[in-house]
Formats: sequence, structure tokens, C-alpha cells
Amino acid sequence: MIVEKDKVYTFKLTNADEIVGKIVEIAEDSYIVSQPLSAVPTEKGIQLIYTVFTGDPKENATINKSAIAMICAVREEVGDHYLEATTGLKPVRKPSIIMG
Repeated sequence: MIVEKDKVYTFKLTNADEIVGKIVEIAEDSYIVSQPLSAVPTEKGIQLIYTVFTGDPKENATINKSAIAMICAVREEVGDHYLEATTGLKPVRKPSIIMG
């Protein structure tokens, strides 16, 4: 898979955290990600929450490539939920694993 700028991806980190974010810059040793959100399983399904609680959620974050175990294309419904959470735009939704 070719990782591209301005697309939303799922990052599975080496510590097992799962982060969803839009890549705004690709550096040699890191990805700069816009408004990263963490995927958290709940009894009602998966929710996306702020990855960093004490940092400014509107600022870009750097994810070191050495901390990434896997990167993959984001599922459509997760991408829709990410768009709504970060922009307020509500795409037309099908049934989803994402709650909230």
C-alpha cells in the first residue's frame, strides 16, 4: 500500500493503540497527522476520542514511524465518523460499528 498525503488512515501502534488521522505531511521518519483520534471499544461499539487529552486537539501531531506496527486504509464508516468528529459535517450513514 502506498501511503498518501491528505488521506485518512488507521495507525496501529506498537503499544496496541489504534489511531485514526489524516496525514498532512510525510517525513522520512514520521507522519504529521491532523487531529488524531483514538479508537476505543465500548459495549455499544467503537468510539473515537481525543488521542491526547492535555494537548491542543486542533494542532497537528507527529507519529514516529518506529512506533507504528501497521498502517491501513480506514474503514468507510470510521472515516465518516472521523470527518464528523473533526469538521462537524455529517455524511449520510449506513449501519456502523461506530457509536456516539
